[in-house]
Amino acid sequence: MTSIRGRRVHRLVLRWLAGYDHVLPTVTADGAPALLALSSDGRAAFCHSDGRGPSADVVTCGPTPGVTVTSAHDLTKDSLPVLSWTVRHPGLLEVAGPLTITPGDEDREEIEAALRPR
Repeated sequence: MTSIRGRRVHRLVLRWLAGYDHVLPTVTADGAPALLALSSDGRAAFCHSDGRGPSADVVTCGPTPGVTVTSAHDLTKDSLPVLSWTVRHPGLLEVAGPLTITPGDEDREEIEAALRPR
């Protein structure tokens, strides 16, 4: 990926997967390359993007079993702002299904800080 969006995906991966103990190249079921990040405390993250679309997703889960947060990042902007988060929680799936959060500009930084791996 040598395009501008490809370089942005690279920055996104460095930013979001830096807090994990191991980052491994992997392949999805359909043969697409991806990265899997694993942490000793049970957290995991996944990113798969070829840099061609308008956004790239980072999926994080753990250490709470069954809870995943997918953050969609805008590849058209250099700052890679979050477009939305989709939260899947086993206790809420039957009642509400996956919950999507679309932040306003004033909320974005606070929410990103809370969700970013430590």
